[in-house]
Parts: sequence; C-alpha cells; structure tokens
Amino acid sequence: MKHTYRLLLEGKPDEGDEVWIPAFEIAGDEDGPNLLILAGIHGDEYEGIETILRLFSELLPEDIRGNLLMIPCANPYAYEGGTRLSPDDGVNLARVFPGQQSGTVTEKLAYELHHRMIAKADFLLDLHSGGTHYAVASLVGYYQEEGSAFSQRCREAAEAFGAKLMWAHDEISPGRSVSSAQALGIPWLYTEAYGGRRVRQEDARLFYGGTIRLINHLEMLVDPLKWPIDQQEMERKTIYSDGNFDHSATAEEDGFFIPAIPLESEVRQGDLIGTIYALDGSELQRVLAGSDGFLVMILGIPVIRKGDPVYLLASVTSS
Repeated sequence: MKHTYRLLLEGKPDEGDEVWIPAFEIAGDEDGPNLLILAGIHGDEYEGIETILRLFSELLPEDIRGNLLMIPCANPYAYEGGTRLSPDDGVNLARVFPGQQSGTVTEKLAYELHHRMIAKADFLLDLHSGGTHYAVASLVGYYQEEGSAFSQRCREAAEAFGAKLMWAHDEISPGRSVSSAQALGIPWLYTEAYGGRRVRQEDARLFYGGTIRLINHLEMLVDPLKWPIDQQEMERKTIYSDGNFDHSATAEEDGFFIPAIPLESEVRQGDLIGTIYALDGSELQRVLAGSDGFLVMILGIPVIRKGDPVYLLASVTSS
C-alpha cells in the first residue's frame, strides 16, 4: 500500500483555518521495521523535503519490507513563513520535543509528532541543513556511548549512510526530535548540510543516496541491486561534541561579517575566524577561535546583529 494522508492540527491563533501535516506512507508487501523520516522541522531547510518527495515518487510497496513513513514538512507553520522558527509563536520546533498537548502551536505540534509518529517508529531519520542563516558542514550525526548496544546501532547506521563526515554525540540536548526518540529507546540519525535556502546537488545526492543506504541497512530493501547503495571508497572523519548549535560563539557588534577561513577548517585557539566591519570600513570585531577545533558551522550571510551566532567548533578527538 502506498498513499498520502493529512494529519490535522488545531487552527492558528485567531483563525479558523485548518493546519495539516502531509504524510507519505509506503507499507511493504513483506513484514519489517517501521522507519520514520522527518524533514522540514525548520521551515527554511529544503534538502530533506526534496529527498522525501523523490523517495515517495520512486519507491513502491513491492520494493520494501516493513513500513516507511515520511513527513516532508513537519513544521507547516515555519514552512509557510520560510523561517527557522514558527512565526505564530516564535518557537523553535527543534527545542520543544516532546511538546505539550495544551501549549503553544509549536509545542502542540511537537506533542503530535512525538506521540503519533516517533513513538511508533523502530528507527528515526531527521533531515536538517543550515537553512537561511548558517553554512553547515554536510554530515550525519549519531549517538555515541562506549559499550552501549544502542549506540552501536546508531553508529552502524551512520556508517551505512555514507557521509564523509560523521558527528558523534555523547550527550543529547533536550527538546530535539532525536532526544524524544532516544528517551523512547528508538535509534536515530540526523543530517546537516550547507543550506542557504537552496539545494546543492552534492547534498541532494548525499541525502538521497544515504537514505537509500539506510533503508538497505535496516534490511528493508527487497532488491538492493535496483538502488544506488554502492559507496565509493572514502576517508571518513568523525568529530565530537554535543552538537548544540545554541552553544555557538556570538557576535559582539552589529555589522558586516567577512569570514577568514572556509567551513570545515581545523583551527587552533586564537586563530582568526573572520572580521565584523562597519560600512565605513572600520573594524568592529575580530572573531577569534575560542578553542582548538573543527569549524562545523559558520554564519552563511554577511549581515550580522549583536548576539547572532557566528561559528561553532567541534572537537577532532573523542573526550
């Protein structure tokens, strides 16, 4: 069975309009796992939406075992506004899981996704990218804990996904879709990519091919030879931290930011990340690396306001 349906939500404040989440389901002809794929948690991230639309167009029930449930636009409020936060309440959906049944519109949305989607899955893949404001290294993120069978399942899935860069987290910040999954004992992965409110072809290939490889890793593909699961030999790199973008270094001044180094650079403490200028040419702030690390995120647009995130470093060694 292959079909689409809509999950109805409460209308927006002071409006009677229906708000709904599109859902794509492919129930395989054979028994197998339940895989949930989310995209559009942030309304300005489009790589995951494209991936899901392609997968639903191409996969048939006879192609898979188990059940594949895909949500191409998990946050219709933010998608409508083309924003990271939900414009109706100013809340970041990726910070409020598992939500509240009687909270703001975004908290209610998190509650529905947690209880109606995540809780019924055997594995969660959440597709993210840098969106409008941030340039983020293309990667797959997973949970890492020495000696944990749960962690091993996440790590093996991350390796199967096939990204050159993997981000290992020994701590998971609360409020995320993946922290909801982890609390329920459901293994998970998430992605990041460059962003910029456009889909780069290299990121489209990674997300699509990686998702197919994950489906195959979960033994859900009936005939793997029909699909692009082969991986080229590559040198993988693993970086480490809790992955919390809320811990990014922030600007001390309003101005125009010019980066000094490219994304994915390895830096030493004190290295120049970039400079914030005034429009009269005066230097307002030299943004310096606060520690050694790997530049996993840098501001993707030049105009910056005081307090805005500028960069985020991850460690190149496990703690």
